[in-house]
Amino acid sequence: MDGALTTAEPRREPTGLINVGRPFVSPAFDYLFIGGVLSIAVGVVVFAGGLNAQLDNRLWYMALFANSAHFAASTVRLYTKRGAYRRWPVLTAGFPLAVLGVLALALAAEPVTRGLFALYLIWSAFHYAAQAYGLSVMYAYRSGCELDTGERWLLRGASLVPFAFALVSPQTALVLVLPSAVLAHPVVADGQAYLTLVLWALVFVTPILAFARLARRGVVLPAISVLVLYANAVWWTFFTFFDAFAWATVFHGLQYLAIVMIFHVKDEMRLPDNRHGRAYHAAWFYAVALAGGWALFIAWPHSLGWLGFDFARSVMITAALVNIHHFVVDAYIWKLRRDPNYQTVVDAVPVQA
Repeated sequence: MDGALTTAEPRREPTGLINVGRPFVSPAFDYLFIGGVLSIAVGVVVFAGGLNAQLDNRLWYMALFANSAHFAASTVRLYTKRGAYRRWPVLTAGFPLAVLGVLALALAAEPVTRGLFALYLIWSAFHYAAQAYGLSVMYAYRSGCELDTGERWLLRGASLVPFAFALVSPQTALVLVLPSAVLAHPVVADGQAYLTLVLWALVFVTPILAFARLARRGVVLPAISVLVLYANAVWWTFFTFFDAFAWATVFHGLQYLAIVMIFHVKDEMRLPDNRHGRAYHAAWFYAVALAGGWALFIAWPHSLGWLGFDFARSVMITAALVNIHHFVVDAYIWKLRRDPNYQTVVDAVPVQA
């Protein structure tokens, strides 16, 4: 049973040249799957080999087992949290009905589909940046690093630079909502080129600035807190927007599944009426999430096709709505302040794999 918050070890700000940080499972697991070592390694291979995400069939299998499952995982996490219906009545009951209303509107009006899909693509890049920030801060707190407001904002800014780069770089989702004549205008094109260059440099500088600011007061930020920012940045800065979107989606999903399953298992193990081990809770959660991912991304659009709706549009609408629902749900279920999540972040003993 994991230690309660009241019995957690005193928090000490680490010093020294390198701070590995306190893992949730083990340094190898956390750095590989959550910190982004695997993501960066695959990114190097993909970039060096010139692989095209849209032509690589293996990507779609990875998308099913990692990404589709991760979208369903946020819903599973929401509805398995004790007291969720009482705490978030609108989110658990009203919001799904609103999503169905938007579904009907998008099926009836093609412009709504296009705008919804563009919103989903742009919001995705922001969401990935927000997840990188959240994990960076989470590992800092878990490792005993106290962050002041300025340091948190510096980390948030560092996480958002890749999003800004993805937004202004050529061939972004903006091509879906802005006329080509606007993007081709010399003033816009020149400004876009300048901003892209500046942001590309900031992508790699801002995490170092955050690390240096803490180091000036003798605190060493966990390496994983910096690594997770670079892991997200690699895809958006070295690849075209749509290739980056495809590959980053898979590893974002893998990262998300790892952390959400850790939190779910810890929550279940703390319950006084728990009768199962960690392996059972992890396997149950992933199985339900995988089934949910299949239902959302395969069964749902095919069902719309059988009802006579255009299948391609059905896929676009489904992807957009599932993602947007996921983004909104995440904003609630990952709060740390005055939430049991904080207990999991600062608990005393890592779970053994």
